[in-house]
Amino acid sequence: MTVAFLEISLYLIVMTYNLGALLSFLVAFQLFFVAIYLFTHKKGSKRNNSLLGFLFLMFAINLLDFTARVSGLVFANPMLHLLDDAFFFLYGPVLFFYSRAVVYRDFTFKRKELGHLIPYLIFTALVIFLILVVDAETKSEVAEKFNTAELPPWVYAISLLTYLHAVCYLWLSWRTIKTYHKVIKDKFSSIEGINLNWLSFMIRAFFGITLVAMIHNLTPIFGNIYFVYASVLVLLVVSFYFINLVLVKALNQPAIFSGIDREETRKYAMSNLSQEEADHYKLQLANLMQSKQFFLNPELKSKDLAEELGVSSKVLSQVINQGFNQNFFDFVNSYRCEEVKRILQGPDKKITVIEAMYQAGFNSKSSFNKEFKKLTGQTPTEYKKSLS
Repeated sequence: MTVAFLEISLYLIVMTYNLGALLSFLVAFQLFFVAIYLFTHKKGSKRNNSLLGFLFLMFAINLLDFTARVSGLVFANPMLHLLDDAFFFLYGPVLFFYSRAVVYRDFTFKRKELGHLIPYLIFTALVIFLILVVDAETKSEVAEKFNTAELPPWVYAISLLTYLHAVCYLWLSWRTIKTYHKVIKDKFSSIEGINLNWLSFMIRAFFGITLVAMIHNLTPIFGNIYFVYASVLVLLVVSFYFINLVLVKALNQPAIFSGIDREETRKYAMSNLSQEEADHYKLQLANLMQSKQFFLNPELKSKDLAEELGVSSKVLSQVINQGFNQNFFDFVNSYRCEEVKRILQGPDKKITVIEAMYQAGFNSKSSFNKEFKKLTGQTPTEYKKSLS
């Protein structure tokens, strides 16, 4: 029984390693191909394409190094394997730069941006120092520890810090996207195609991979070799799944209108609009929306409504934000939802929810469903059924 169990365990370990090597090689090949495509792609922003290509290239190199380790192909000087580990100090900053470059049309690289590269440079310098000074006997011991994952505790501590470093930058990238969403919701009544959902997905995907990789790197501490091998397989399967989805979404990304200026992220703190004026414009705006039904225009923008009201877009934004406690996007879509309810309550009982949606000014089913449920507590279909 014991011998059979050991044989099965050995077989599973070998299969896990073989599958791990195959998966990591396949994903690395995909990433290399896409990185080259992005470096040579002539459409869009060359800077943005290069940043994304560099991100994928680093990931590909990491995966190839992982494939080599899993296959038992360790460099004569095993310290060389640590050089690509330094990329974990670059993933976060590069994704952060990419997010800002996509979101802000006035984004430019400045000298202060070099400060984000300091952890990577320090780690790389330390590795190069170790490569040059470590003696042959120590190199042999390190190589053995690489194969058995029996590394000293300080190595795991540094590894944990690299992942936390990446998570901090992922949070900064996520915050950039959230700021962008606030700005476009104050300017547009329909944001399908410019909401950067593909970039939000990419950030979430990298967070998922970082989390799984962090758990995998810490599993040797528990001393259970099967847990280590299982975490290898989980890490690679998750990476394979997420990276393929990221590639599909990123390479089919819709063209955004032109980004936003960082100036647009500053609210109306310096506005001289009095409360009396704000109340006046609020009443005037409500009357305009009822009488002229601007919300029926699916492409309605804040500047269109501001021109009709005779104010600047910034003043209109302040009136809606403070007077109605909404942004422009929610303000307009609340009228559209009420129009959908009015249409569905009308005499034509054969009209479908989709027909009512388009008549009310919506041009996105997903946005319509989300806004309608947020305002009524029901999906459009549930609301229509409740009428009968």
